[in-house]
Amino acid sequence: RAYAASLGACERELRAFIDEENCHPILIRLAWHDSGTYDRALAGRWPECGGANGSIRFDAELAHGANAGLKKAVLYLQPFKDKFIELSWADLIQLGGAIALELAGGPRSPVRYGRVDVESEAGCPPEGRLPSAYPPFPGNVDAATHLRHVFGRMGFSDAEIVALSGAHTLGRAFRERSGVVSEGYGKASATRFTHPD
Repeated sequence: RAYAASLGACERELRAFIDEENCHPILIRLAWHDSGTYDRALAGRWPECGGANGSIRFDAELAHGANAGLKKAVLYLQPFKDKFIELSWADLIQLGGAIALELAGGPRSPVRYGRVDVESEAGCPPEGRLPSAYPPFPGNVDAATHLRHVFGRMGFSDAEIVALSGAHTLGRAFRERSGVVSEGYGKASATRFTHPD
Protein backbone atom coordinates (compact mmCIF):
# COMPACT_ATOMS: atom_id res chain seq x y z
CA ARG A 1 0.00 0.00 0.00
CA ALA A 2 2.83 2.42 0.84
CA TYR A 3 4.56 1.40 -2.41
CA ALA A 4 1.41 2.18 -4.41
CA ALA A 5 1.15 5.58 -2.71
CA SER A 6 4.75 6.35 -3.64
CA LEU A 7 4.11 5.29 -7.23
CA GLY A 8 1.13 7.64 -7.39
CA ALA A 9 3.04 10.58 -5.94
CA CYS A 10 6.01 9.92 -8.21
CA GLU A 11 3.73 9.67 -11.25
CA ARG A 12 2.24 13.10 -10.55
CA GLU A 13 5.68 14.68 -10.26
CA LEU A 14 7.03 12.86 -13.31
CA ARG A 15 4.10 14.08 -15.42
CA ALA A 16 4.94 17.69 -14.65
CA PHE A 17 8.67 17.13 -15.18
CA ILE A 18 8.30 15.32 -18.53
CA ASP A 19 6.00 17.99 -19.90
CA GLU A 20 8.30 20.78 -18.74
CA GLU A 21 11.55 19.13 -19.89
CA ASN A 22 10.04 17.75 -23.12
CA CYS A 23 12.00 14.53 -22.66
CA HIS A 24 9.34 12.08 -23.82
CA PRO A 25 11.41 10.26 -26.49
CA ILE A 26 14.48 9.57 -24.38
CA LEU A 27 12.45 8.23 -21.44
CA ILE A 28 10.53 5.92 -23.77
CA ARG A 29 13.83 4.78 -25.24
CA LEU A 30 15.26 4.16 -21.76
CA ALA A 31 12.26 2.04 -20.77
CA TRP A 32 12.49 0.03 -23.97
CA HIS A 33 16.25 -0.52 -23.71
CA ASP A 34 15.95 -1.71 -20.10
CA SER A 35 13.19 -4.17 -20.98
CA GLY A 36 14.33 -5.08 -24.51
CA THR A 37 17.17 -7.30 -23.32
CA TYR A 38 14.70 -10.05 -22.33
CA ASP A 39 15.43 -13.56 -23.59
CA ARG A 40 12.51 -15.96 -23.15
CA ALA A 41 14.85 -18.93 -23.62
CA LEU A 42 16.30 -17.94 -20.23
CA ALA A 43 12.91 -17.40 -18.55
CA GLY A 44 13.07 -18.35 -14.89
CA ARG A 45 16.81 -17.64 -14.72
CA TRP A 46 16.84 -14.16 -13.21
CA PRO A 47 18.69 -11.92 -13.86
CA GLU A 48 20.29 -13.80 -16.80
CA CYS A 49 17.00 -13.57 -18.73
CA GLY A 50 17.32 -9.77 -18.84
CA GLY A 51 14.27 -7.58 -19.12
CA ALA A 52 12.98 -4.65 -17.10
CA ASN A 53 15.20 -5.03 -14.06
CA GLY A 54 16.85 -1.60 -13.77
CA SER A 55 20.22 -2.88 -15.00
CA ILE A 56 20.50 -0.07 -17.54
CA ARG A 57 21.35 2.36 -14.74
CA PHE A 58 24.84 0.83 -14.50
CA ASP A 59 27.74 2.18 -16.55
CA ALA A 60 28.54 -1.29 -17.92
CA GLU A 61 25.19 -1.46 -19.71
CA LEU A 62 25.07 2.22 -20.60
CA ALA A 63 28.34 1.60 -22.46
CA HIS A 64 26.63 -0.82 -24.88
CA GLY A 65 26.58 0.68 -28.38
CA ALA A 66 22.77 0.66 -28.60
CA ASN A 67 22.51 2.67 -25.36
CA ALA A 68 24.52 5.71 -26.45
CA GLY A 69 23.10 8.86 -24.86
CA LEU A 70 20.87 7.10 -22.34
CA LYS A 71 22.97 8.26 -19.37
CA LYS A 72 21.06 11.55 -19.78
CA ALA A 73 17.75 9.74 -19.24
CA VAL A 74 19.06 8.00 -16.12
CA LEU A 75 20.15 11.40 -14.79
CA TYR A 76 16.66 12.77 -15.46
CA LEU A 77 15.23 10.05 -13.21
CA GLN A 78 17.88 10.19 -10.47
CA PRO A 79 16.15 12.97 -8.43
CA PHE A 80 12.93 10.94 -8.46
CA LYS A 81 14.79 7.86 -7.25
CA ASP A 82 16.42 9.95 -4.52
CA LYS A 83 13.04 11.27 -3.39
CA PHE A 84 11.08 8.02 -3.76
CA ILE A 85 13.83 5.74 -2.50
CA GLU A 86 11.49 2.80 -1.91
CA LEU A 87 10.66 2.53 -5.63
CA SER A 88 12.82 0.15 -7.61
CA TRP A 89 14.80 1.55 -10.52
CA ALA A 90 13.07 -1.01 -12.73
CA ASP A 91 9.63 0.35 -11.81
CA LEU A 92 10.75 3.98 -12.02
CA ILE A 93 12.16 3.49 -15.51
CA GLN A 94 8.99 1.78 -16.75
CA LEU A 95 6.79 4.39 -15.04
CA GLY A 96 8.72 7.17 -16.76
CA GLY A 97 8.38 5.45 -20.14
CA ALA A 98 4.65 4.81 -19.74
CA ILE A 99 3.94 8.40 -18.70
CA ALA A 100 6.11 9.78 -21.50
CA LEU A 101 4.29 7.66 -24.07
CA GLU A 102 0.90 8.81 -22.84
CA LEU A 103 1.92 12.48 -22.70
CA ALA A 104 3.25 12.22 -26.27
CA GLY A 105 -0.23 11.22 -27.44
CA GLY A 106 0.05 7.45 -27.10
CA PRO A 107 -2.20 5.16 -25.08
CA ARG A 108 -2.22 4.86 -21.32
CA SER A 109 -0.31 1.64 -20.75
CA PRO A 110 -1.65 -0.89 -18.23
CA VAL A 111 1.60 -1.47 -16.36
CA ARG A 112 2.04 -3.80 -13.40
CA TYR A 113 4.58 -2.65 -10.86
CA GLY A 114 6.64 -4.49 -8.27
CA ARG A 115 9.81 -5.19 -10.27
CA VAL A 116 13.03 -6.06 -8.48
CA ASP A 117 16.33 -4.40 -9.38
CA VAL A 118 19.56 -6.16 -10.15
CA GLU A 119 21.99 -5.07 -7.48
CA SER A 120 25.23 -4.68 -9.40
CA GLU A 121 26.80 -4.58 -12.85
CA ALA A 122 27.12 -8.37 -12.64
CA GLY A 123 23.37 -8.46 -13.37
CA CYS A 124 23.70 -6.56 -16.66
CA PRO A 125 22.95 -8.50 -19.85
CA PRO A 126 25.66 -9.10 -22.43
CA GLU A 127 25.95 -6.58 -25.24
CA GLY A 128 24.11 -7.47 -28.44
CA ARG A 129 20.60 -8.22 -27.21
CA LEU A 130 19.20 -5.07 -28.85
CA PRO A 131 19.08 -4.65 -32.64
CA SER A 132 21.89 -3.01 -34.53
CA ALA A 133 21.00 0.34 -36.09
CA TYR A 134 22.56 -0.34 -39.47
CA PRO A 135 24.49 -3.03 -41.41
CA PRO A 136 26.51 -5.10 -41.39
CA PHE A 137 24.20 -7.10 -39.14
CA PRO A 138 25.54 -10.04 -37.11
CA GLY A 139 25.59 -13.17 -39.21
CA ASN A 140 25.73 -11.07 -42.40
CA VAL A 141 21.94 -11.13 -42.77
CA ASP A 142 19.49 -8.52 -44.07
CA ALA A 143 17.67 -6.07 -41.77
CA ALA A 144 14.39 -8.05 -41.65
CA THR A 145 16.17 -11.27 -40.70
CA HIS A 146 18.18 -9.42 -38.05
CA LEU A 147 15.03 -7.90 -36.51
CA ARG A 148 13.27 -11.29 -36.54
CA HIS A 149 16.26 -12.85 -34.80
CA VAL A 150 16.43 -10.19 -32.06
CA PHE A 151 12.71 -9.80 -31.42
CA GLY A 152 11.93 -13.46 -31.99
CA ARG A 153 14.08 -14.10 -28.93
CA MET A 154 11.47 -12.11 -27.01
CA GLY A 155 8.54 -13.92 -28.62
CA PHE A 156 7.37 -11.06 -30.93
CA SER A 157 5.46 -11.65 -34.16
CA ASP A 158 6.23 -9.76 -37.38
CA ALA A 159 3.28 -7.42 -36.69
CA GLU A 160 4.58 -6.67 -33.20
CA ILE A 161 8.09 -6.06 -34.57
CA VAL A 162 6.72 -3.53 -37.07
CA ALA A 163 4.68 -1.77 -34.36
CA LEU A 164 7.67 -1.56 -32.03
CA SER A 165 9.99 -0.35 -34.79
CA GLY A 166 7.51 2.46 -35.49
CA ALA A 167 8.44 3.97 -32.13
CA HIS A 168 11.50 5.41 -33.87
CA THR A 169 9.24 8.08 -35.37
CA LEU A 170 9.09 9.75 -31.94
CA GLY A 171 11.93 12.14 -31.27
CA ARG A 172 15.03 12.64 -33.40
CA ALA A 173 18.10 10.65 -34.30
CA PHE A 174 21.32 12.24 -33.08
CA ARG A 175 24.86 11.51 -34.25
CA GLU A 176 25.90 11.16 -30.61
CA ARG A 177 23.32 8.43 -29.99
CA SER A 178 22.63 6.40 -33.10
CA GLY A 179 25.61 7.27 -35.24
CA VAL A 180 23.42 6.88 -38.33
CA VAL A 181 22.91 10.58 -39.06
CA SER A 182 25.26 13.54 -39.32
CA GLU A 183 23.03 15.88 -37.27
CA GLY A 184 23.56 16.32 -33.56
CA TYR A 185 22.58 18.60 -30.70
CA GLY A 186 22.23 22.37 -30.88
CA LYS A 187 21.79 24.95 -33.61
CA ALA A 188 25.02 24.17 -35.43
CA SER A 189 24.03 20.54 -35.95
CA ALA A 190 20.29 21.00 -36.48
CA THR A 191 18.48 20.19 -39.71
CA ARG A 192 16.45 22.84 -41.51
CA PHE A 193 13.37 21.27 -39.90
CA THR A 194 14.68 21.23 -36.33
CA HIS A 195 16.61 24.51 -36.24
CA PRO A 196 14.99 26.83 -33.68
CA ASP A 197 15.21 29.96 -35.90
